[in-house]
Amino acid sequence: MPISYRDNIAAYAVGRRANMEEWNTITRTLEGATALGFGVPAIAGTGAHTCAPLTAAAQNVLGITEATVTLPRPGDTYQQYDNVAICESGVIGVLLGANVTKGAQARFNVTNGTWTGAAASATVLTIPGAQFDEAGSSGAVGIVRYRRPVPSVSAGA
Repeated sequence: MPISYRDNIAAYAVGRRANMEEWNTITRTLEGATALGFGVPAIAGTGAHTCAPLTAAAQNVLGITEATVTLPRPGDTYQQYDNVAICESGVIGVLLGANVTKGAQARFNVTNGTWTGAAASATVLTIPGAQFDEAGSSGAVGIVRYRRPVPSVSAGA
């Protein structure tokens, strides 16, 4: 029986690597009761080898969370004590909250959990080392090229 393939598979999805360029992923344990979505910045937690969601400026960004199909429950978020895959370098799909321009600095809106090219503010945080790899529209899956610099501290306005 021949293998059949769909002809309409999306090129990438939120939290998935967009291509096979050089990449690196680390794993940390999610601390705290706050869920952590796919394709969002994760920060260093307070415990050894832990992480938490980005919530404000001046936090140490570890990278962007990758999607996983191995969670023991349905959904698209990590929960407390889950092993979180974090892309610290690579090209990854994210959810756009505004129209973005190719090559622009990528910023994350901590209020609605989306990526934007809007000016930095108290809730729209600059993610060092992140830029949009392609232009995209609000509500679509966009592409962020990320290379974690050290230090990697989020910045607001």
